[in-house]
Amino acid sequence: MSTTDPALARRLREQARVGSSGALVRLLVSDLLLIVGAALLVRGMFAFAEIPADGTDDPPLGVFGIAAGLPIVLLSTFMHVGALRRYTGKLLGRSPFLGTMPLVFVGFAAGAWWGWATTRDAWLWIPLAVTAVAALLVVLSVSARVGRTRQDGVLDEVAATGRIVPAVVTDIAEIDPSSGGLIGPITVKFTDASGTDRWVTKLGQWRRADLPKKGDPASVLFDPSAPGDTRRIWVGPAGARGAQDFRM
Repeated sequence: MSTTDPALARRLREQARVGSSGALVRLLVSDLLLIVGAALLVRGMFAFAEIPADGTDDPPLGVFGIAAGLPIVLLSTFMHVGALRRYTGKLLGRSPFLGTMPLVFVGFAAGAWWGWATTRDAWLWIPLAVTAVAALLVVLSVSARVGRTRQDGVLDEVAATGRIVPAVVTDIAEIDPSSGGLIGPITVKFTDASGTDRWVTKLGQWRRADLPKKGDPASVLFDPSAPGDTRRIWVGPAGARGAQDFRM
C-alpha cells in the first residue's frame, strides 16, 4: 500500500529525465557504439577476401568483426531507443544528433574503407558507393531537421498569436494490449472563433499510459485567421497551455 499515486510518481520521474545530461550521454554513447558496430560488421565481410583459396591458413581476425559487430549494432539500437525516450519524453522523439539509419551507414562506410585498405583488392567501388549512400542519408537527415525546425517556428508563432480551445476525440486507433503506445492519426472536434464546429485529423504519438480514448477531452491550437488550414492546427492533451504541449 502506498500514500502516493504510483502512476503519477512514474510520470514525474519521466518528466524529470527529459532533457537530462545523463540521458544525453547515454544517447551519445549508443550512437557511437552503433557506428563502431556497423564498421566492425562490414570490416568482417571484407575479411573473407583475405582467406586463402586453399583454406590452409586460419581465418584472418577481421572475420570475427561480424560476430562482434552484429551484437553491438543490435544492443546499441535498443539503447538508442531507450535513451531517446528518456531524453525527449516521447514514444518516438527527435534525436539531437543524426538518426539511426545515417549513423549505421556512416559506420558501414568506415568499415568499407577499413576493409578496402586491408585487402586492397579490386573493390574500390564498394567503399565509394557506401560512402555516397551515407552522405545522402546525412544530407536528408539534416534537411529533415531544418524542415522540423521551420515547422517548430510556425508552431511557436501560432502559440503566441493563435487560440487554444477544448476539443473532443472522435476517432483514434485501438492498440494491442502488449503495445507500449501509439503513433498514428487522431481525429478531434473543436469549435473555432466564429462558432463553427470543425473536425481535424492529425498525426500524434502517445505512450500507453497517456493514450486518449474516443470521447476523451483534448486541446486544439489553431490560427484564427486561417482556421481551415490544417498545417496551422495542432492537437494536444486536455489542458494544454503552450507550444511544448503540442510539439511532436
